[in-house]
Amino acid sequence: MKPHLPNPFKPSKFNIISTVVSKVATFLNYSLTVKQVKQLHALILINGVNYLEPMVITQIVSTPSNHSESIIHYLRSLLHQSKHPNIISRTFAIQFFFQHGKFQEVLAEYVHMQRLEILPTISAVAFALKACANLGNRIGGITIHSQIHGYGLCGDVHVGTALVGFYSKLNDMETAKKVFIEMSERNAASCLIDGYLESGNLSMAERVFSEMGNKDIASWNSMVSWYTKTGDMAKAIASFGPMPNKNLASWSAMIGGYVDSGNMEIARNFYDVMPEQNVVSCIKMIDGYSRKGAVESARRIFDEMGEKNRLLYNAMITCYAQNGWLKDALQLFDDMLQPNVSIQPDNVTLATVISICSQLGDLRFGSWINDTLMNQMGIVMDDRLRVLLIDLYAKFGRVDKAYGLFHGLQRKEASVYTTMILACSRNGWKHESIELFAEMLEAKICPNLVTFSGLLTALNHAGMVQESYHYFYTANPLSLNHKNWFQESYLCASPLSLQRPSNHTGWVQEHVDSTNPLTPFRLSNHFGSPEETYHGASPLTPPRPLNHHLDWVQQTYHGVNYTSPLAPSNHEDRPI
Repeated sequence: MKPHLPNPFKPSKFNIISTVVSKVATFLNYSLTVKQVKQLHALILINGVNYLEPMVITQIVSTPSNHSESIIHYLRSLLHQSKHPNIISRTFAIQFFFQHGKFQEVLAEYVHMQRLEILPTISAVAFALKACANLGNRIGGITIHSQIHGYGLCGDVHVGTALVGFYSKLNDMETAKKVFIEMSERNAASCLIDGYLESGNLSMAERVFSEMGNKDIASWNSMVSWYTKTGDMAKAIASFGPMPNKNLASWSAMIGGYVDSGNMEIARNFYDVMPEQNVVSCIKMIDGYSRKGAVESARRIFDEMGEKNRLLYNAMITCYAQNGWLKDALQLFDDMLQPNVSIQPDNVTLATVISICSQLGDLRFGSWINDTLMNQMGIVMDDRLRVLLIDLYAKFGRVDKAYGLFHGLQRKEASVYTTMILACSRNGWKHESIELFAEMLEAKICPNLVTFSGLLTALNHAGMVQESYHYFYTANPLSLNHKNWFQESYLCASPLSLQRPSNHTGWVQEHVDSTNPLTPFRLSNHFGSPEETYHGASPLTPPRPLNHHLDWVQQTYHGVNYTSPLAPSNHEDRPI
């Protein structure tokens, strides 16, 4: 029997894996989109080379453009599902979360490392302490402080600096000073200075700064930044002048100070002479020119910047939007998406652009962003984008689209309820408008006068006479200082008086009086006293459950106790 010989032309499993590893290594040299990262990860899982997952994590966090919500969500899932823990990649992930303001994710990954029995690195501990400081998580920071002894990191200067910063941020200057004194190498003075400044103790901060023998650049920057933030540019320039080894943060602080004070000429002088013009200083200049309405000057600054990123594009698009250059903003957004630029927008970019579409009445472009672009880019929709899209669709009568987005909101406020109620009432969705108002009251969200106006319109179209008059009277006490609202509300309510059966007296006079906004409360006189109205003398008494909710509205509106014409004159509780 002939022995079985391997086919030399058929690739072995070892060769396949080697090819996969080679492809992964090649891909990691490029900046990848969310979709490409997922494809690469799928290739790793299919071929059983899960040990390459840490390389994917490292690639994600090292790509500058990868900080959209979708990437962060994917990274979080990858970290928690990975069966090959790696201390280096996880430390990079913690740093990535911290740099993008995801402080809760920093702490979550730090705790996850401990559960996996991975000894955290110095950087991981320092970032976890800084995250606790930013979150004001006192218990978390103290817990990490107690673990430092077990990790043998007591003498480390980076951990000590983070501890001083943590206690300073919490205004626990006594503990911060103790940690500072115990440090063998005291370069945490800048954290101590920051702590005194944040607590408002400028004199102590200046004292610590003056007593420092060898002042580091961080300490200089702390003092200069504080002076610029408080508008004391005289002290800022006095400190900036003798500062040795000025860095980009020093120049940016001075530029920001003059921008905030409205002195764009001096700010431009500093910007022109700084050694290297960075994105931070460029954005500050664009923002300053935007406030002054000098859009062309802002665009020149933008064009002069060599390498542009998403933040810079966002700043310029916002500048256009704030000054009414709406078409220019959309053109710049289009330039941003071109293959030769290929900068992925984020939620901030899309929020500005959708708002512009709403102002221009461009439903087509706004719908394209919602239906196509966001799916292609893997952008997760947040509440802000939902609200802006609801407003856009509501303006064009696309209540079905607006309604779907509305139900996806995590948090619903009075303004978005009002937008939906108005959209429903204007487009024939009268019953949905009434249901939304009832839902609004059930959620203890106080309606405003515009909400009542939309509700009256919906009730008018539905022919719901009794309910309309009830809400009309309920809204009147809330509109004492809104004379313009009288006319609008009476226009909504006046047609209802013609629907009253002829066997009821007073309605003709009521209709005449309702057209006069100077006598709004004469309407209630035709129904007798408030007691008679409430206890059933009038056939207009509304359903009791809604009365109960509207009592709460009247008591809480703007923090003032209002009394409805339908409420009893005595102070007894109304039965539900």
